[in-house]
Amino acid sequence: MPTTPASHHFERQHERLDALLHAHLLDVAGADFASALQHLQRWHQGLQEHIAIENTRLLPHVPEGARWAARVYLLEHERIALLAEEYRERVQAVVQWPPQDEPGRRRSVLMLLDAAHALRHVLEHHHEREHAALAHELPQDLQAAAWQGVGGAGVPE
Repeated sequence: MPTTPASHHFERQHERLDALLHAHLLDVAGADFASALQHLQRWHQGLQEHIAIENTRLLPHVPEGARWAARVYLLEHERIALLAEEYRERVQAVVQWPPQDEPGRRRSVLMLLDAAHALRHVLEHHHEREHAALAHELPQDLQAAAWQGVGGAGVPE
């Protein structure tokens, strides 16, 4: 029977969300702001579902003596949610008031890519923490049950 790495469940979920964010960023790079907003909304919905599952189904089971207390992950989730909301507002503003010329379009693309960079940086460090510690500290059957059937928000399983 093949074995899977302890971080398999987290990696699978993070890869799914990363694919949606990547699709959004490709739209931003191409200055297709309406499509970028649609992809971002799907990613944001998936992120909210992801955080809710971790907060309610997984983090209550962080064992005593874990590398990081559940509170660390909860605080990171709050920070990620805040950054995601601020970024979503920027994208919505560009869609609502689209640039009127080529220099404006380029400035909008650059502004959004810069803003996304900060969000992606926090996400990357958070994912690394979960893969390195949390995924190894929670029982695999608990992780499998928590993520079973998750793939909503337009994210294929």
